[in-house]
Amino acid sequence: IAMISTFKKLRDANVDARLILQVHDELLIEAHKNCAEKALEILVDCMENAMKCKVPLNVEANIGNTWYDAK
Repeated sequence: IAMISTFKKLRDANVDARLILQVHDELLIEAHKNCAEKALEILVDCMENAMKCKVPLNVEANIGNTWYDAK
């Protein structure tokens, strides 16, 4: 749900970013540096609001030049 929502919102916001990998509960986005913050904002919102739960879905997200740097 979060992956589809993220894809659509990135496209609709005309953000120069794309989903490139999904591993279990993790999504990896490749974005132009000028769009990285907006892509991060969209990703966190989509993941935290993918479904309504009695407990909040807290998301940890980072920006980095490599997947390792973003951890």
